[in-house]
Amino acid sequence: MGVKFNGKVLIDKLTIIEKTQIPFAANQSLKRLGHLIKTQLLPAEMMRSFTAPGGVGRPVPFTLNAMAKGGKPTVKNMTLTLSIRKDSSQGISPAEYLYSAFYGGEVTMTPLTSAIYGITQKYGVPFYGNLSRLGALTQRLDIKRSYASAIVSGLSNDATRKTQPKSGERFVHIKAGNKYPKGPAIYRVKGNSLTRIMNLVDNKPKVDVALEYEKFINKTAEKRLPSLLSLELQRAMASR
Repeated sequence: MGVKFNGKVLIDKLTIIEKTQIPFAANQSLKRLGHLIKTQLLPAEMMRSFTAPGGVGRPVPFTLNAMAKGGKPTVKNMTLTLSIRKDSSQGISPAEYLYSAFYGGEVTMTPLTSAIYGITQKYGVPFYGNLSRLGALTQRLDIKRSYASAIVSGLSNDATRKTQPKSGERFVHIKAGNKYPKGPAIYRVKGNSLTRIMNLVDNKPKVDVALEYEKFINKTAEKRLPSLLSLELQRAMASR
């Protein structure tokens, strides 16, 4: 996303000498703005806006560092370019992961939800209350990777009738029926205990916009740039 400097109102109030410093000062102020957004302002807004369903939880480092690892903000011809990281070693990039949060619509498939769909042909919707009680969530209320792996492994074994781990904990896909009116769902089974950890639905879930990314960037620029430009102009004039 790009932010273009437009300082007409400010420029009209400057002296001729100050106006000659505008391109340099504008580029410097945009660089400072980019650094602020990348390291402080966007992560803070994510912490405020992003929660799990029910209003609980906080974004994980993978989310908070999406722009920090997306490359250094670039400034050219008084235009700031910001980017969210588009590559990943974990199967899904921050840009893909955050798309539905920034623009709404169908949720982005994660490795866990993709694996569940491949096994059940349905979309998994976490039942956070039970997952929390089972200790399956991180402090930020994200499903632990080890637990996600156990779910996928258990479902795969259940589907192929292979023996599940001897820990006594199993994961099964139960279809809807008279015995399980709240199905279809994924259950954790241990002894005589049956705990629903995910509902399964036919249609890909949709979400509302959690953070209006472009609006946030533009409003931040409108608020911060005038003071940043004024500071950079003072520095430029002092160095003459």
